[in-house]
Amino acid sequence: MPSVVIPAYNEANGIERCVRSVLADGIEGLVVVVVPNACKDDTAMRARAFSGVATATVLVVDTPEGGKTNAINLGERALRESGNDVFPRLFLDGDIELRPGTLRALFAAAAGPEARVVSAQPEFEASRSSLLVRLFYAADALNPYHLTSAPNGSGTYCVSATARARWGEFPNVIADDSYVERQFAASERVTMLGAYSIVRVPRYYSALRAISARKRVGAQELNAIAPLRKDQCDATGTFGVVARACLARPQLWPALVVWAATKLFERIERGKVAGKTGTDRWQHDMSSRQ
Repeated sequence: MPSVVIPAYNEANGIERCVRSVLADGIEGLVVVVVPNACKDDTAMRARAFSGVATATVLVVDTPEGGKTNAINLGERALRESGNDVFPRLFLDGDIELRPGTLRALFAAAAGPEARVVSAQPEFEASRSSLLVRLFYAADALNPYHLTSAPNGSGTYCVSATARARWGEFPNVIADDSYVERQFAASERVTMLGAYSIVRVPRYYSALRAISARKRVGAQELNAIAPLRKDQCDATGTFGVVARACLARPQLWPALVVWAATKLFERIERGKVAGKTGTDRWQHDMSSRQ
């Protein structure tokens, strides 16, 4: 009997697609909890439309308090209080759509005897995005972080009960996925190649830069409370891997320039995000939800 926790902030345009993709694999005994938090739209109402499905138990826990990690904690608490504290458990962003078979593959991989964290392979959907955004993701698709690690930018991470026992409630941090990453050695973090999550990326370059800066702030925040151990670090530097892969393909040289510039901008602009409070800390991108 596996479970899925979906924190959702103003996801009215995508929550139905997200939940529908979770239910599509027809997994027996599946329990899904959706946690709309501080929403100003009808995310909760759209999620409740699935409460009567016969193939799974769908719970909706609506809260006026914003914050992704708070929403995750509320979702897990609801599972325990309803007698549905079941594993493996997938933590899934509310704007993500799973390809058919992906949920089943993640549960199978996480249910093994080893304590590890498993993620889907991200499939970046940038067809409606600006040229600069498309160039960035053309280079970022070669980032080993998306192909060999977990969590990995796919909006998914899945654990067994044994793996979940490595930490308590989520702290109030921006980067919940990176916090989970730091509970496992590099050898315990796995991307399921061929099991895809569709990640709809920002439409505008300004939104991409804001999200990149948020990620940089999230990493700094974590360094203060959960520094990386040596066995948690990947051996090869990300920048060098992406640069070499792009330089070997002249058609990707413009993409490398945009990708490298964005990485520089995120260092410069991280201060803007660090000063934000409430839900603004997450730099929620509405352009990808349109």
